[in-house]
Amino acid sequence: MHTKSIQGNAMFEPKPYTTQRSLADFLRRAFSGSWKGDELPVPGSRRRWDMAYLHEGQLVAVEYDGDEHYRHSLKIKADQEKDAAAQANDIRVVRFPYWIQLDTDTALYYFGIRQAISTAFPHGFITTRHFPASFCELGLERFNRELSQLPVSVRTAVVRSLRDRAEEHGARFVVPSSLMHLVAA
Repeated sequence: MHTKSIQGNAMFEPKPYTTQRSLADFLRRAFSGSWKGDELPVPGSRRRWDMAYLHEGQLVAVEYDGDEHYRHSLKIKADQEKDAAAQANDIRVVRFPYWIQLDTDTALYYFGIRQAISTAFPHGFITTRHFPASFCELGLERFNRELSQLPVSVRTAVVRSLRDRAEEHGARFVVPSSLMHLVAA
């Protein structure tokens, strides 16, 4: 994937924490000439992608995935069906988890955008009450996969947030036994 630098000296400053709307606002600006819009139909389905843009001739569908994409098996099934439709239609899908913030590292990792992005809100499980202990089995598999692939700085911040929440609420209420190694000192 080629990287894209956003022109101008202005630093993008997202809302206090990343939401679907703030992510769409950022991508709309970054890909202004190739923005395809919000709520785009998934081919052969009644479902929709949250937003999309063209990059190097390929459609990129972006999904901002809230906690229900980790807790509800039928929501995960729907996501897998959307991903299969994307693959069949040569559409790249980017899934942006609710426990990640838009910053310099994640803009590069997820979208190939090189831009200084400042956010005061840290990655991880800061204000939410939906921790990995609440995830279904399929959601835990997804969380593990995504966490292991993140840039080290982001992964470290997420694990730190889990340790903080485990200290606050008790480890077994924050992570399931399969992830206890993440919060062990």
